[in-house]
Amino acid sequence: MKKFDSVFVLYSIVLGTFVGVCTGLYMTLVNFLIEFIWTDIPQWMNTDRRLYPLVVTVIGGIIIGLLQKFYHGYPKTMEQVLAEFKTTGRIEYRHEVRKTFFTAIPALAFGGSIGPEASLTGIVGGLVNWVGDHLKLTLGNREELTKMGIGAIFSTVFHAPFAGIGNAFDATKGDFKHRSRKIIVYSLTVIFGVLGFVFINKLFPHESSFGIHLSKNVQWSWQAFALIPLALVIGLLFGKIFVWTGNYLGRFTKKVDRKVWLPIAGGVILGLVAMISPYFLFSGETSVLDFSKNAVGQSFWVLFGIAVGKTLIANLCFCFGWRGGLIFPAIFSSVAMGFAFIAIFPYTPGLLISIIVAVSITTIVEQPGVVAGLLLLLLPIQFFPFVIITAYLTKYILGLLRKYRLS
Repeated sequence: MKKFDSVFVLYSIVLGTFVGVCTGLYMTLVNFLIEFIWTDIPQWMNTDRRLYPLVVTVIGGIIIGLLQKFYHGYPKTMEQVLAEFKTTGRIEYRHEVRKTFFTAIPALAFGGSIGPEASLTGIVGGLVNWVGDHLKLTLGNREELTKMGIGAIFSTVFHAPFAGIGNAFDATKGDFKHRSRKIIVYSLTVIFGVLGFVFINKLFPHESSFGIHLSKNVQWSWQAFALIPLALVIGLLFGKIFVWTGNYLGRFTKKVDRKVWLPIAGGVILGLVAMISPYFLFSGETSVLDFSKNAVGQSFWVLFGIAVGKTLIANLCFCFGWRGGLIFPAIFSSVAMGFAFIAIFPYTPGLLISIIVAVSITTIVEQPGVVAGLLLLLLPIQFFPFVIITAYLTKYILGLLRKYRLS
C-alpha cells in the first residue's frame, strides 16, 4: 500500500460494509433456495425422501449443464480472479458479474459440494474494479482494495473475523510500519464487513451453525504429544491428496468435448452418494458441527470413508461443472480425517484433530495466516498455539518440498 491517508481509510470502511451487505444478501438468497428446494417442496409433494436427492441433483445437473454450455468455466476460482488481476491489471466486470451469479446459484442451491467464496470473490472483485474505474484509483490502491474485499469475504462467509486479518499477515512484505498500516486498514474493512453481514442476518435471519464440536475439558496426555509428528504427516498427506484429486479430475474433464454432459453426470453421481450419506451434499458449512458431535464412537472406516468421499465428491463437483469454492468441503473432509485418526489414537482428541485440520487446510490454500484466523474461533482456544505453529511449519515444509521438487 503506497498511500495511507484518511481517504483510503474511508474507502476501506465503505468497502467492508458493502462487502458484508452483499455477502449477507447473497447467502440469504442461497439459504432461501436451499430451504425451498430441499425442505419445502418435498413436504408439499410428500415425495419419497430416499430418491429425492437423486431427482434434485439430476435436475440441477441439467440446469448447470445448459448454463455451462454458454458460460463455460464460471464462476471463476479465487485464484483465477487474482491471477487475472495480476496479468491484466484489472478484474473485468462487464457481463462477468452476471455470468458468475447465474452459474453459481444453481450449483449451491441444488446441493453441490462446493462453497460460495469463489463466486463471491468474482462478484466483489468485479464491483471493486468498477469502483476503482470510477474513482480513478491507482493500480496499487486498486489491488489493496481487492485484497481487503477478499479478506472481508473470508471473515463473513466463514464466520471468522480473524481470517480476513490473517490475509494481511500472509500478504505483507517490507518494514514494520508498512505492515502495521496494512493490518489497520484490513482490520477496519473486516470489522465493517462483519457488521454489514450481521445487519443483513438480523433482517433475514437463518440458521447458521458453522463450527467444530470438541470437548472443552482437555485431558493432556504424553501419548498425544508423541503422536504430533504422525498427525503432521497425516494432515500433509491428506491435504496433498485433496489437491491431487482436483488436479487429476481436472485433467480428465479437459479431454471431454461435450461439456454439457459433465454437470449431468456429476449430478447423477452426487445424488447417488447423497443417498448413502447426506454429508456429501452441500459445502459442509452447516453439517460439520452435527458431524463432529456424532463422530465420536464411529468406526475408523466410516469416518475415513466420509473424509475420502467428501474429498472426491467436492473435487468431482467442481471439475464436472458444479463450480464453486473448495475451502468449506476441505475443512469438512479434514475434520473427518481428524476424527478417523483419533478413532485409532484417542489421546487428547482436540489437539490431534486441530493439528491435522490446520496442516491439511494450510497444504490446500497455502496461507497460514488465513488458516490460523479461520480456525481461531472454530477450535478450542487451548489448541490455537499448536494451530498457528503447525500452519506456518506446514508452509515452510511445502517450500522445502517444492525446492527439492518433491511436491
